[in-house]
Amino acid sequence: MRYFLVNLAIHAVLLGVLILMACVTAARNKKRKTKSVLFYFLPLVFAVLAILDLTLITGPRLMDISGIASKSFYYDTGEITDVSYFKNYFFVDGKCYYMNPMRLKVKVGDTVRIKHTRYSLFTSEVINITNPEATPEETAAKQ
Repeated sequence: MRYFLVNLAIHAVLLGVLILMACVTAARNKKRKTKSVLFYFLPLVFAVLAILDLTLITGPRLMDISGIASKSFYYDTGEITDVSYFKNYFFVDGKCYYMNPMRLKVKVGDTVRIKHTRYSLFTSEVINITNPEATPEETAAKQ
C-alpha cells in the first residue's frame, strides 16, 4: 500500500499548490496588477481544478486511510473489460479500479476477484479466477 500512500501524498501536494496558486492570483487581481483580461480568470480556473482534484481523487483516498489502517477491504468479482495505457487502472463491469502498475499484471478478458478499498477503489490484490493455479508472477512471466 506504499504506492497508495505516495500517490495520496502527491495529490495532496498538488491540491495545496492549486489552492496556493488560486490565492496568489486572487491577491494579484485585488492589487490590480493583472495586465491581461485572460489572467484575471486564473483564480477561478485554479479553484475549479482544486475542487475537481479534491472531489475525484484526493477526497476518496483520504476517506480510505482509516480502512487501510484497519485492513478492512471489499471484494468484487468480474471480467476485465479494459486496461489503461499506463496500466494504472482497469475496468471491471463498468467500475474503474486503480492499481500499482509495477506490481499487478492484468489483461482484458480475465475473470478476476479484486480486493479493494471502499471509496477510491484502489486494489491491493487481484486474483485471476480463469487460471487460479497461476501465481501473479507466473502470469506476468507468460505475458
